[in-house]
Amino acid sequence: MPRDRQEIGPCPQCAEGKVICTFNRFVKDERIDSFEHRCSDCGFRETQAIRSAPDAVGSVACPFCGRQCG
Repeated sequence: MPRDRQEIGPCPQCAEGKVICTFNRFVKDERIDSFEHRCSDCGFRETQAIRSAPDAVGSVACPFCGRQCG
């Protein structure tokens, strides 16, 4: 699955750059949904990955901004 990227707002650290929320899903023996928030200006970054069964269904919410992905 290609990356899903959305601009979500101003950076909480520098207030100058825009934070981009990136979602990736990898499926092999298990399903891994990964999220990254990164500032376009100062390099602020936070990441989290969630593991689940490979046959899990439905969307997941970003732990940082709450947007629905997948």
